[in-house]
Formats: sequence, C-alpha cells, structure tokens
Amino acid sequence: MRTNGALQIIFAFFLGLVVVAFVGIGVNTFYPEPPYTGQEGMDWNSQWRLVTGIILLVCATLLLAVSLFLPEDQGVLSNGILLGGVFTMVYAVGMTVTSDRSVLRFGVVAVALVVTIAIGYVKFVLARRRREAGAARTAGEEGAAAVSADLAGRLAVVEGKLDALARALHG
Repeated sequence: MRTNGALQIIFAFFLGLVVVAFVGIGVNTFYPEPPYTGQEGMDWNSQWRLVTGIILLVCATLLLAVSLFLPEDQGVLSNGILLGGVFTMVYAVGMTVTSDRSVLRFGVVAVALVVTIAIGYVKFVLARRRREAGAARTAGEEGAAAVSADLAGRLAVVEGKLDALARALHG
C-alpha cells in the first residue's frame, strides 16, 4: 500500500494542535486562573501566568523528549508529538511573556531556547549523522560481500589448479 505524504503531513500537524489543546486544557483544568479582585488580583494573575508558563514549559520539554524516543518507522506520530511540543513551547513562552516578573520571565524563555535548540540538534543533526553512518556501513558491507565473493571465486580457481597439478605429479 502506498502512503500519502500530504495526508501524513496534515495528520502530524493536526496531532500537534490536538496535543497542545490537550496540554493547555489540562493545565487550565488543574491550575485555573485566579479571579480578578483589584490590584491584588492583578499581582496574582501575573504570578499565575508565570507559573502556568513554567508548567507548560515542562510539559513541552516532556513532549519533545517523547518524540525523540519513538521509533523511526512511526515518523508521523513522532512528528505530530514534536509539533505538539513546539506549539506547547510557543504557548509557554507567550504565557510567560505576559507576566510582569522580568528576571523569571527571562529565565523561562532562556530555558525554552536551550531546550528547543537541544531537541532540534538531537532530532535533526544527530539523526542525520546516524542515517549517514548506517548507509555508509551498509555500502561497506555490500562492498565487502562483493570483494569476498570475488576472492572466493579466485580461491576456487587456484584450488582447482593445485588439485590438477597434484594429480599430474602423482599420476
């Protein structure tokens, strides 16, 4: 059965959207936004946004890590979860940026940057190197098999000549 590349891309993108919706709704369900009541409510709201951003950052990091450990033959699911992690990371940064705690906000965004670069490096650079090393190893094994078959053929010819020489001398 032939796979449909466009349908796989659409499915991975949709999976990413569903994952970010699931995480966002889950966080808001178990850590709801505080009610506004004057200046104190605004301070609590800013704190809530920062904490929510940190929770989302942790969730995004976990999603990105899970996408790395899925087998390569499950590329559509892996890519969908990776997109969900990226979308959740964007949500986390957006939530954190709206907080008025500048030093903590900078820390959360810095962690998001480091995690995103690290996951991108592992997912794309190291994976490409592993594929290239595997391809080179396969090509080397095929070349070694061809050399081995050639040597076996030559050795058989030499053995045949030696057997004929032994018969002629003893014969």
